[in-house]
Amino acid sequence: MANPNHIAFILDGNGRWATKRGLPRNLGHAEGVKAVERTLNALCELKIPYASFFVFSTENWKRSKEEVDGLFNLAEEYFDKGLEFFNQNNIKVEVFGDLKPFPQKLQKIIKNVCESTAKNTGLNAGFCVNYGGKEDILQAINHLINKGEKNISAQQISANLYTKNFPDPDFVIRTSGEMRISNFMLWQMSYSELYFPKILWPDFNKKHLIKSLKVFSKRKRRFGGY
Repeated sequence: MANPNHIAFILDGNGRWATKRGLPRNLGHAEGVKAVERTLNALCELKIPYASFFVFSTENWKRSKEEVDGLFNLAEEYFDKGLEFFNQNNIKVEVFGDLKPFPQKLQKIIKNVCESTAKNTGLNAGFCVNYGGKEDILQAINHLINKGEKNISAQQISANLYTKNFPDPDFVIRTSGEMRISNFMLWQMSYSELYFPKILWPDFNKKHLIKSLKVFSKRKRRFGGY
């Protein structure tokens, strides 16, 4: 089987990585950012067309204010300083989710990165922030209702999701060994292949990605057929 067209990553294990080392959880998130960059480099080398990263879920607001604020600071720094990296590697960035609750500074930085990389033609990288699968479906349906649509079709919903510019993921990788999807791309993952390696996200690297692709290559995708 050929490599997947779109790999979606659930970045799990940052906090546990830090706790195991007696470090603050936000240091685990900082190491997780480094893993994202390593993975983007590897994806570019392997010529994977699309990749998405579950960075901040609609449920993550339940975490401590200190941790949430730390995540915002990391995101500001990553997207601000990462613009040069994205352009050097011809990466087109899209961000999926409801950005309205985020600090204005972070919203502006994200908008600038998306606009500044819009003409890049290499890897399409999607970052899911304040994203939830249920919420994605609901906002698509509400948008169609507000337009006066009736008898809404599956195709219409797909065309109005946050991820409308991305194909559905062929392969979903959740690190840390936890075997759940945590409200991620519920509509889009209807026929995705799932993989749950035990490695914590901050330790994920090209070697683990290649191993994951070997697992994918052995899957038989029937899409409901025999």
